[in-house]
Amino acid sequence: MSRVAELPPPAPLPEGADGPMRAHTATCFGCGPDNPAGLHLAFVRYGDVVRATTTLPPEHEGAPGLAHGGIVASILDDMSGAIPRALGQRAVTAKLEVDFAAPVVIGRPLDAQAWLESFDGRKIRIVTRLLDGDTVVATGRALFLTVPREHFAPRDEATPPTVGA
Repeated sequence: MSRVAELPPPAPLPEGADGPMRAHTATCFGCGPDNPAGLHLAFVRYGDVVRATTTLPPEHEGAPGLAHGGIVASILDDMSGAIPRALGQRAVTAKLEVDFAAPVVIGRPLDAQAWLESFDGRKIRIVTRLLDGDTVVATGRALFLTVPREHFAPRDEATPPTVGA
């Protein structure tokens, strides 16, 4: 059985309006509209699933004509980050697992999807997948941990933020 068939269905998100969602920040690498090197993912909520489309340019190439695996992982990580926002939570990635199912071809439209698996205490478990047409090219499972507002406050570069266990 393929790992694609093992993905759990979406858990319900709180009631909220379908439609476009805000970026994490204007300069976020994944979804920030003001980051010239970014992926420019635009999150759209459809019930319990958040989606975004993207087409990767040659600058994101790894092997000839194919996307770099780190870029694919970045897409799934950023999509995962849309789920805490839909939950009204501030959270950070604690763990990300990516399964690469097929090559991701540069220049082809991709459909990225994310949904909640579970939310318990500080732990938010999220499922993602990336499709090229009807073909699932990558799937992801993420664990995000909620953090206080202060985690994202400006800080001295010598003082890294802490996530905690």
